[in-house]
Amino acid sequence: MFRFSTIFAFLVCISISIGAQKKTTDKNPLVRLEENINSGKIAESEREVFDYVIANPKDAKGFAVFAKLRLNQGRSSEAKSLANKALALDGGVISAKLTLAEASFNLGEIEESKSYLNQISSSLPTDNRLLLRLAELFDIVGDCQKSLDVAEKLPLKLRNSEALPLRAKCLLVTGNLKSFGELIQLAKPLSKQNPKLTTRFAVVLSNASLHKDAAEIIRQILVNSPQNSEAIILLAKSEVYLRDFVNAKKHIALAEKLQPNSSQLHYIKAIYESEQGNEAEALNLLEKGLISNPNDVEFLSQIVISAMRSNQSLKAFRTAERLIALQPANADYLYLYGAASLQNSRLTEAETSLEKFLEIRPNDSRGCVALGLAFAANPDKVLQAQNQMIKCLTLNPNNFEAAYQLGLSYKSEGDLQKAAGYIEQTVRLSPDYAAALRDLGAVYLQSGGELKARPVLEKSATLNPNDADTHFQLSRLYNLIGERDLAKKHLEIFQKLRNPKKDGM
Repeated sequence: MFRFSTIFAFLVCISISIGAQKKTTDKNPLVRLEENINSGKIAESEREVFDYVIANPKDAKGFAVFAKLRLNQGRSSEAKSLANKALALDGGVISAKLTLAEASFNLGEIEESKSYLNQISSSLPTDNRLLLRLAELFDIVGDCQKSLDVAEKLPLKLRNSEALPLRAKCLLVTGNLKSFGELIQLAKPLSKQNPKLTTRFAVVLSNASLHKDAAEIIRQILVNSPQNSEAIILLAKSEVYLRDFVNAKKHIALAEKLQPNSSQLHYIKAIYESEQGNEAEALNLLEKGLISNPNDVEFLSQIVISAMRSNQSLKAFRTAERLIALQPANADYLYLYGAASLQNSRLTEAETSLEKFLEIRPNDSRGCVALGLAFAANPDKVLQAQNQMIKCLTLNPNNFEAAYQLGLSYKSEGDLQKAAGYIEQTVRLSPDYAAALRDLGAVYLQSGGELKARPVLEKSATLNPNDADTHFQLSRLYNLIGERDLAKKHLEIFQKLRNPKKDGM
């Protein structure tokens, strides 16, 4: 544990070279310093904060501001020590408690962080800024319902302005779509009054894959601020995911003229390439961007995704390790680390990371299934995998991936009745899932149901004509029902898809 006494000794040492302590005419310099820190003026504030703490060694609020500065620098261990020092001087400094909770979370001490926040919420702060920060931290630790409960205590004006992006995110997480729709209506008129806040709201929509709604709001911002490069870049991102590549390319070109060195622009260019299947070029752009931003977590996370898509499992895993080292308790990065570990056959790491992810987001469908897949990859944990997938379906009966994986598990065990039941459920939920249709047809064939197998296998081949296994199953089917020419045709397609180099010689 980094001891506060070490920090304080260092401060005393460096203060010797300063000479007489600088007197300030500020009536309340801490207010100004905290505002500077909140606005990102970290380097400009550091020396003044040092000087203030040296000059006022018994001022708890001074240490609280110092803790906030260290937190914003990513130095969470030091921030935690400083926050504890502030609370030792005055146990009622709420800002120090909030910093302590956030620093603990950043260090991976999730339950400890939640405990600190629950203590604060038992007697809510009267300062609206602290109240908003408490709501934001409940969101960070994965308790969106408490975040919303705290946000509701804010005055209406603040609730419908600064707290709007937070409320939107948490309403989506808790599934309150009616109230979320009302927030979209509140955000639209803000595009002219407060474009920066409205952009933050659009980011929430974009992160929730609501790209159509995000694009609509951003276009309203650009009506009044046509040179707003941040909004233009965000619009390009939404257009990429909407597969509107023509307009995305135009907006990327416009953003390059306005802000050619923007790291976010480089990121969007990589996304543009990735969504068109150019993973090699996407990785190249991302890695170039990392040269000047080696710890940029957004770049690192997209590298993990692109590397997994291009089956570069080791690169994905190593990059995910860097993400976790930077932010060990970030839920999104825990998921990526778990997924990359699974693809790299590092099952222990996958299980551990995904279990931590589900501690933060217990109702997350993708994490639930990923953990089930990690269990399924271990021959000794087949039953555990099945129980996990059943749990996923209990949490969300529409989770077609969980139903599919359950079906495959029972198929591998030879329980064709259960396998057919779960894969049929998958197809009901996702009628164009080509792989599920293929496997359902295979189960029907194994059960002697050639007539049932034919339509699902033929549909699977239409949806994904380059899947070799589908053509193999069709060859089996046509042989069984006596259509030899079709059987031969699909066997030849299967062989070409399985051995493309041999066929091309």
